[in-house]
Amino acid sequence: MKTIFITGASSGIGREAAQLFAANGWQVVATMRNTAKAGELAELQGVTLMALDLTNPEQIRETCQKALEQFDIDVLFNNAGYGIMGPFEKLPENEIRKLFDTDVIGTMLVTQQFVPHFKQRHGGVILTTTSLAGIVALPRDGAYGAAKRAQQGMVESLYYELKPFGVQVKAMIPGGTKTNFQTPVNILDGYEDVARRQREYLLQGNSDFPEPAEAAQVVWTAATDGEDRINYPTDSVCQKLYDQYVSMNVEDFKRYFYGIIYGEKQG
Repeated sequence: MKTIFITGASSGIGREAAQLFAANGWQVVATMRNTAKAGELAELQGVTLMALDLTNPEQIRETCQKALEQFDIDVLFNNAGYGIMGPFEKLPENEIRKLFDTDVIGTMLVTQQFVPHFKQRHGGVILTTTSLAGIVALPRDGAYGAAKRAQQGMVESLYYELKPFGVQVKAMIPGGTKTNFQTPVNILDGYEDVARRQREYLLQGNSDFPEPAEAAQVVWTAATDGEDRINYPTDSVCQKLYDQYVSMNVEDFKRYFYGIIYGEKQG
């Protein structure tokens, strides 16, 4: 039986992935800050709950080592994280530090715990939920986008470090996903129209964002397809936006996207 270790499994993509892998006969180590929020995950066969707060280095070490002692982990899925949004100069310092402690430092510390295991067994998959905001810069995402680019940088560096050991390293890239994704800081202040046009762009004519179940299916694919590939947009809408970005010169895209979000003609 194969085993996946998931952070941030209490909701959204992490929860859907835990349910999907369990339904396919995998052992799932589902971690979250508060295991009381596990809900039906606690009743699923093959699911083991563990408490994990990415801002607690000691707990990261203890929980990861406990999981590695109990299970031969095949896949690490770094999924936990949240966002803050606002004009860059208005983002509070303490909120920026909290964001990086969770999304960047916490994710890195978890990954460090698993790298020796994967190198020793000469195989495994490390998946990390980054974001389209880590690929395409968005207004009011100066801190969140920077955190996600840091994660993306970690993924790409580890790809080169771990490929000789037979370990795959991949980025799961959501755009907008219909989840309860937490943005405890969300400041508009003069960017109301920009935010509206940005949302319209990310929706691509749809009435709502894709469901997390679609993203979970992409996580399953990335974990099991054996492909030598780094980036996996997690739904068809994000795939379209990602393909558009990588097909354009960065300077051309800059002008194109500026025109969209500020309602000006594209030239």
